[in-house]
Amino acid sequence: MLTDHHTHLRPDDDPLDEEALSVETIVPHVAAAMDRGLEAVAITEHIYRFRVAKPAWAHEYWQTQTQWDLDAYWEALSEAKSIGFPIRIGIECDWLPEGQEVLVAALRGRPWDLILGSVHWVDEGAVDYDLYSAFDHIDTEALWQGYVDRYTRAALSGQFDVMTHSDLPKSFGPLPSTATLDWAYDTIADALKQANVCVEISTSGLRKPAQELYPAQPLLERYYARGVPIVISSDAHEPAHIGFAFDQAVQAAVDAGYSEVMDIKGRDRRAVPIG
Repeated sequence: MLTDHHTHLRPDDDPLDEEALSVETIVPHVAAAMDRGLEAVAITEHIYRFRVAKPAWAHEYWQTQTQWDLDAYWEALSEAKSIGFPIRIGIECDWLPEGQEVLVAALRGRPWDLILGSVHWVDEGAVDYDLYSAFDHIDTEALWQGYVDRYTRAALSGQFDVMTHSDLPKSFGPLPSTATLDWAYDTIADALKQANVCVEISTSGLRKPAQELYPAQPLLERYYARGVPIVISSDAHEPAHIGFAFDQAVQAAVDAGYSEVMDIKGRDRRAVPIG
């Protein structure tokens, strides 16, 4: 049985208040996972939603988002887990060129099930958010080069169990030249192999303009060729999307050559047969 390794309790701009961090909110997420035939669901809210992350970066968006209490988040999920809910307690953590030590310190001392590594920003611009779009002031070639630089540095940092949506910019702006895209795929795949870190097949790309899994099949095939382990994720922000299109993700994995995916708990991974 599979686990959805990347989900959120609410849409990114909705509050993570007492109501959100309650058993009543968690129940529909668990029910959706069970209805999809999953073993468990990982709740992995963004680190930038919590006040402890505020000192990491002065960007306007980051500063306005860091409103909520990480302790309350941890306690709510721990309570749900203690009463038998099949959840994994996780967090999605950005990688920042500066201020990363703040995020590392914020996560220290808790027995997380998994920590996801993400890159959402290049040179003060977002690669996945129109309001601060990096595509408005960086040409496509430079944007992808900057993204790959940050993504590989994040993977090699040793801070993360899973790297997320590895070709994220494709849903929010044009693709670079074929030569740059081939270089990007090879560079990312080489870095993940060197880091011995998992990467997700995320079905969220199917819900975006790209209408394609993250990663694209040629990148997934590079992962397989290098022995990079995979997990399957939905990046759901509502219960209805938990386990979304996992059949397509599994088929893509099998087509690339994979016969197993990883299941992560307590920051350890075990292989689960697929196909």
